[in-house]
Amino acid sequence: VPDLSLELGLHQQGYSLVAGVDEVGRGPLAGPVVAAAVVLPLGLNG
Repeated sequence: VPDLSLELGLHQQGYSLVAGVDEVGRGPLAGPVVAAAVVLPLGLNG
């Protein structure tokens, strides 16, 4: 079950922002690639 243990551990080490990153595509040599990153507030539930 996914949880926030990694993010909470980084927050305790002093990191204020953690970005989640994903990409989709065939790769830069075979075609277009789209990448996105998102940063959500630590206390966000839902």
